[in-house]
Order: sequence, then structure tokens, then C-alpha cells
Amino acid sequence: MEVSILLRCFLIGVLASASLGPIFILTFNRGSVYGFWYGFATGLGACIADGLYFLLGLIGVLAILKESNSFVFVLDTLGGLMLLYLGIYSLRKAFRGENHISYEQRLGIWVTAIKSFLLTVLNPLALFFFMLVGIQILPKKAFLLPLNQVFFASSFVSLGSLTVLTLVSLFASLIGSSLSKRSLKIISFISGLIFIGVGLFLLDHLIINIIKVYTK
Repeated sequence: MEVSILLRCFLIGVLASASLGPIFILTFNRGSVYGFWYGFATGLGACIADGLYFLLGLIGVLAILKESNSFVFVLDTLGGLMLLYLGIYSLRKAFRGENHISYEQRLGIWVTAIKSFLLTVLNPLALFFFMLVGIQILPKKAFLLPLNQVFFASSFVSLGSLTVLTLVSLFASLIGSSLSKRSLKIISFISGLIFIGVGLFLLDHLIINIIKVYTK
């Protein structure tokens, strides 16, 4: 496999995680509040999902799923609901000042990674990102690679994504130790508002249909 293709795959992973989306914010939030390893676990779950989406894109599955209105509807709904949950959770943490550190520690790092993986998989914006960006950045011959090389290329997407989110978690953990409780609450509050905003954006189709039913 050409090195240029692997470098482009790495770049796709970097671009996927460098945008100030829910996972970027969640990684920073967990890194600053709970420490580096919880932020890293968040990034790890997300980067695995990124690699999976890229893999599906190369073998053509994403093109099929994108054309399925029912699949996109379900993805929007589940992803929106999960973001609303995270938003409400963050707001509760900001207002009530509960001992969420011990709660997160009881869940464990692996549960944190799984939650991040599900959030990324259920985010329809991630699906469209890998459909559009993958086509624009990769040469056409990349879509003709044998399956074993497709897996290898996907691992570089995950590596690129994990590199960025690891740095985000490291930076957040370093400044988090010096932040006051008030500052950490503000971070949780802002994160909660962003999650709720994106969640409502993804649920617009559901909200519109409910409004139509009750206004008939």
C-alpha cells in the first residue's frame, strides 16, 4: 500500500476528531474533571468508531445506508436522545455539585470508552463526514484496495483520531488540576448546553412531526 494513502487516512482521522464536535468537547470535559485516563478512554471509543465508519465507507456500505431514510431517521433519533441525556447530565453536574467523579469511577474506564463509541456511531454527522471527506481526500484507487489493506487503512484513521483526542485529554487534565470547582462547573454547564443544542438539532425531524400531529 502506498504511504500517501496511509498519510491521507491519518489526516482524515485528525480532521474527524479536531472539529469542535460533541466528542471533542466530551473528551476535554472528562479530561479536565476526571483526569487524563477518562478523557483518553473517551477518545479511544470514538476513534474505534471512526475507523469503523471509514471501513464501511471504503467497502461501500455507507453509500447504501446514506440512501436509507429510515436508517438516517433512527440514527438521528438515537443520537439526538443520547446527546440530550449527556447535556442534562452535564447541567445537573454543574448546578447540583454532586460527586460525579466517584460515579464515573464506579462505571470504569471501559464503560466510558463504550459510551463514547456508541455516541460516535449514533452521530449521523459522523456518517456524512466520512462519506464526503473520504471521497474528497482519498484517491479513487483507495476504494479498490483488498480487504486486508482496507482494515490497515482504517487503523490509520483511528490512529489519527486518537492522536488528537489524546492531546486534548492531556491538555485538559493538566489545566483541570489547576482549575477551581467553579471553573469546572462552568465547563460542565457550557458542555451541557452544546450537547442539548446539537441533540435538538438532530431531533428536529421528530419535533416537527410531533408539532404537526398536535396542530392538525
